[in-house]
Amino acid sequence: SFAPTNYHLHHTTIKQKRQQQLQTSLTIRGGGDSMSSSSLSSVLGPAADAVGSALVSGTPLRAVGGMWAVSSLVIVPLTFIRQGYSFSVGYGFSVAAMALTLLSSFDISLSTLTSSTPAILTATTVIYGLRLALFLLLREFSVDSKRKQIKSFDKTPRLKRTPLALSVSLLYAFMCSPALFALRGAVEAGSVLEKIQLVSTSVAAFGMLLESVADQHKYEAKRKSKETEDKFVGPSSWSYKLVRHPNYLGEILFWVGLFGAGSVSFGKSIVAWLCGSLGLAAILSIMLGSSGRLDTKQQEKYGGQPKYEEWKDAAKYSVIPFFK
Repeated sequence: SFAPTNYHLHHTTIKQKRQQQLQTSLTIRGGGDSMSSSSLSSVLGPAADAVGSALVSGTPLRAVGGMWAVSSLVIVPLTFIRQGYSFSVGYGFSVAAMALTLLSSFDISLSTLTSSTPAILTATTVIYGLRLALFLLLREFSVDSKRKQIKSFDKTPRLKRTPLALSVSLLYAFMCSPALFALRGAVEAGSVLEKIQLVSTSVAAFGMLLESVADQHKYEAKRKSKETEDKFVGPSSWSYKLVRHPNYLGEILFWVGLFGAGSVSFGKSIVAWLCGSLGLAAILSIMLGSSGRLDTKQQEKYGGQPKYEEWKDAAKYSVIPFFK
């Protein structure tokens, strides 16, 4: 991670580069569209610069506000398209957008990426969000029941979906805030805190991998089965032998790892602790609640079927090993 002695110097350099880039963008003119390009740049340039400055050197509250702004830019339009996108495709894309914005705002280069644990954590978050969003899109367009399910959520007029979209965007900003504070606050090289940050980042990466494999495993099993049949087809092997919902376990591990890696940089910031803790508590509640509802649904649908009962007896735990 960044050495503490170079931390403020690094932030100053980032601000100088951003100002130079903004000035360059505002002076570029081209052809007959120069007037419209100038007007667009004069609006978007300062807005992007304000968000970047808030993330890098603003107060913790302003920084989280910047994350919320980025998340909202993704969630609001997607929620207008499909209300269900607010907690599916929009979830993944907003997480990726916030992480990409952090990498850009903190001027993370390839050399920094390979030598900075917070940078690796943030890059992992980009991959996590993109993978999840693309997987959910693939599932929606290739599984008829999922497409109908997403469409069924469109019960509210588009403009009235705005409060939901903004609320969900704020939740995602809270969930991703540990990555923000990990980049803002360096930990001492070789310290226990740095080791905690490295281990937590590894947990997040492992969780992302577990969720990816489990999602694909379940997708393949369900895609090959006939959706109209109430017959249990699995999956019941690999990670599904450990717990009944390893994809949820992977998601929990990712967010716990992200929180652990960022929390070592929270210091005495009430905003950092409050936002990070609320985000983690919310996703844990959502995952545990979802797994419980899915257990009930599967029992109602497959209960009594030999293959299902055999798998359920083998995979004793719902989502967290040793916790029923």
